[in-house]
Amino acid sequence: HGICGVLGKLLDVPEKYVTAVETCLGANTNVVVVEDEKCAKEAILYLKENRLGRATFFPLSIIKPKNVMFEDLAKIKDFDGYIGTCDTLVKYDEKYRSVVLNQLGNVIVVDNIDTLNKVGKVIQYKYKIVSLDGEVSYAGGAITGGTSKSGNGVMNQKYELEELKKQI
Repeated sequence: HGICGVLGKLLDVPEKYVTAVETCLGANTNVVVVEDEKCAKEAILYLKENRLGRATFFPLSIIKPKNVMFEDLAKIKDFDGYIGTCDTLVKYDEKYRSVVLNQLGNVIVVDNIDTLNKVGKVIQYKYKIVSLDGEVSYAGGAITGGTSKSGNGVMNQKYELEELKKQI
């Protein structure tokens, strides 16, 4: 009892933002959201007793939201190519607000790698910045990009399923 689901399935993500959101979340797409720490503890004991592996849990009762400071947003909000903070690009039940903000509230989304680099400089690399294509500038300045196997994520499966239904 008390298990809400994996984070990626609790979010409704418009197709144009799926790559950015999945990049933001990474492995945390599959973290299990639970009501409270008691539920997490019970689930962990169950996994241990049955030797079923490990899992990470986000207890709604204790997880703390994160955000981009207002002063930093003010510096970049008028940039050509700035899209928003990642939490504003997804829909979710208000019940999950703290976990969504914890994972996406302090991530900035931009249109491309050029904007990513400009925004990073202006905010002195204080936050993770993600482009629509999945390039990432991490807090501190490291940058990741290139190609990856797209379409494998939990969120993208919804759109793939809809496309397959249309084809059938």
